[in-house]
Amino acid sequence: MFSREAGRQLTGFSLIGIVNTLIHLMIVTGLVELLFVHPLPANGIAFMSANLFSFWANSHWSFRAIITKQRYLRFLTVSLAGLVVSLIAIMISEALHWHYLAGVFLSFIFLPLLTFLVHKNWTWKNLS
Repeated sequence: MFSREAGRQLTGFSLIGIVNTLIHLMIVTGLVELLFVHPLPANGIAFMSANLFSFWANSHWSFRAIITKQRYLRFLTVSLAGLVVSLIAIMISEALHWHYLAGVFLSFIFLPLLTFLVHKNWTWKNLS
């Protein structure tokens, strides 16, 4: 299914994703629990912080690619689509009167493989 290189990329992407998830989670919970920021903007702030880390780390380690503006715009486009899914999950969890972290965890479950495939085949594909 995956070549050896794709396996290496997926492994790096996954490990960076774990660190990225921890960064996101620490920021969102810190903002909500310590600073009493509403979960929706807290998730947005956490997303942007984690997004910058993820692009930098994946460019260097997972895909070994040069950082360019065009590549970051692609990365951000995929990430913003993921953010929409994440924000919808937060809104659903609030509507169902679940703890706000239920929505955050729902997005963490569904997004990783989908975003890896899109990033591998579009974001970090050779730019012409």
